[in-house]
Amino acid sequence: MIKYLTDATTLASEGKKLSETYAHNKPWPHVVLDNFIDPELLERVRKEAAAVRRADYYEKFVDRKSDHNKYAFAPDVVGLETSRLINFLNSGAFVSYLEILTGISGLLADPSYFGGGLHKIQSGGYLEVHTDFNHLKRYNLERRLNLLLYLNKDWKPAYNGNLELWDRSSMSLVTSVSPIFNRCVVFSTTFESLHGHPVPLATPRDIERMSIAIYYYTNTWKSEEKERPTTFHISQDHKVRIRPSRVYRSVVRTLVPPIFRNSYRAVKQLIRGEKVSSIWER
Repeated sequence: MIKYLTDATTLASEGKKLSETYAHNKPWPHVVLDNFIDPELLERVRKEAAAVRRADYYEKFVDRKSDHNKYAFAPDVVGLETSRLINFLNSGAFVSYLEILTGISGLLADPSYFGGGLHKIQSGGYLEVHTDFNHLKRYNLERRLNLLLYLNKDWKPAYNGNLELWDRSSMSLVTSVSPIFNRCVVFSTTFESLHGHPVPLATPRDIERMSIAIYYYTNTWKSEEKERPTTFHISQDHKVRIRPSRVYRSVVRTLVPPIFRNSYRAVKQLIRGEKVSSIWER
């Protein structure tokens, strides 16, 4: 269990103990940490999160077919305890702990909390299986790591909402993690790390799925690398929410040789007279 006053040496030692587990966990590097932080500290954060006004969100995803009934809040809007917690998770000592745990050196926190902060999912909400964007344009950084810390007390299996970790090669679920209070999940963000909670929440209307999300980066982005947005993938078990355009692209990628797809893209760009995003590379 970690406290705000836990010294850097102790944190480093804890990271070292789990580094092998992190590296070899399936389907890709990750670790699940229970009783992660002082529960009294996290309880204060939970109360702030539960009380935050819905109108104070910085982004919402209500009608989308890929992520539904989700609201995101900046730390300073939620409250002082939440800001204090996230400042700790972005501190030098804690980032060093993550470097030792994951084997990723040169980790940097994002002061803008782009896409992060407090996430709240309402009843019926879900997040389809996806891989994360890989480039933080504002600072020209490469995304490397996610940290998710759950705030849900008395969470019941019947509520659904488990974080699912999928294997990309087989497009199948490998690990399912219940989002219980004070459970932390840390994982590497690559094009292999498919994750989400695709089963709609079955909570009572007054119970939300709450988590703190923090993302970490390195100053290793190369201009020749292919920038990748957050990409949602076809789920074998949840085809009811598959968009026809996604199925169409998948079929075309399978049946049409690359030379014809590339020719189509080139002609399309010439007609428009500008550089356009290719549907074949999404």
